[in-house]
Amino acid sequence: MSDHGLELASFGRRLGAQLIDLVWLLPLSILLGTIGALLNGGELSAAGEAMANIIGALIVLIFWVDRQATPGKLVLGLRIIDAETGLPPRFGRLVLRYIGYLVSALPLCLGYLWMLWDGRKQAWHDKMGGTLVVVDRDSRWGRR
Repeated sequence: MSDHGLELASFGRRLGAQLIDLVWLLPLSILLGTIGALLNGGELSAAGEAMANIIGALIVLIFWVDRQATPGKLVLGLRIIDAETGLPPRFGRLVLRYIGYLVSALPLCLGYLWMLWDGRKQAWHDKMGGTLVVVDRDSRWGRR
């Protein structure tokens, strides 16, 4: 299925991108948490944990703004677009999309699985942010 003349990303490809992102995000989170704990005398405070989460979120948002994708999406030839225009999403939409990750995960990850039944292959965070994930034909991995 396509939208804006582009191929919508499959569940498998999106899951693969998430797993690739986990490879770099998990060690980053552990590092940020460790730094926060060291700065707090060996214990991770709620404020330190919040700062680690905010820094991680900002890194993901920077990738989304600059590349329309995280490293995992880049490797698998995917990018995020505005569902209405097909253009790069505005920053506000990307922030809503990121917040939507939390919403998607809450009810047993149903929000992530939702794309399996959605006509535009949107997970809940895509719907919240007004975005689509598409195959990037210009990337090395997106070409057939």
